[in-house]
Amino acid sequence: MNVRLKPEKYLRYLVPLNLFGTKRTREILSQNPTIIPLGEDSKEIKITVYDYNADSIEVVEAADVKECFQFLSRQTITWINIDGIRKADVETLSNYFGIHPLIQEDIMSINQRPKMDEIDNILFCLLNMLYYNSQKNTVEQEQISIVIGKNFVVSFQEDPSRDVFNSLREKLKLANSRIRQAGADYLCYTMLDLIVDHYFI
Repeated sequence: MNVRLKPEKYLRYLVPLNLFGTKRTREILSQNPTIIPLGEDSKEIKITVYDYNADSIEVVEAADVKECFQFLSRQTITWINIDGIRKADVETLSNYFGIHPLIQEDIMSINQRPKMDEIDNILFCLLNMLYYNSQKNTVEQEQISIVIGKNFVVSFQEDPSRDVFNSLREKLKLANSRIRQAGADYLCYTMLDLIVDHYFI
């Protein structure tokens, strides 16, 4: 059976016209999808360095990103976790560790979809950590950027007050833990696994 409808009759089945009057829709339509919004610089940052191998571990609270430079030349595995994102700090650390400017731009951008890129033997992972806010009855998200090189992992988080890596920090203290025996790739895998596992909560 061949039924032909006039445009004004079938359009109403495709998109409810009153949808365009909602506040959320106006916000979406006002955004330019070709422009990636940049986040504002954090007022404070917290830098924690975990430098380890199978035999020992050193935990350092750094006051400046330049204090992390010394770990690049070591024959150990280094995890640099930075809570709070500031453009100058991202650029300074990235330039020293050989992280491409395109990755730097992704680190400083907000509201992106999860992605993974590889540039110049540096692997970049961007994910969202999810949290349930019981007071507001909402699911909140925080963007996290993870950069992995030969012997190092650098993670950038927006919010210093929460993350899902506490169990990882405890495992790093155990000399016989698998993560202490493995390389930077396994450290990155463990971080991704913790983020995804936390979605179930």
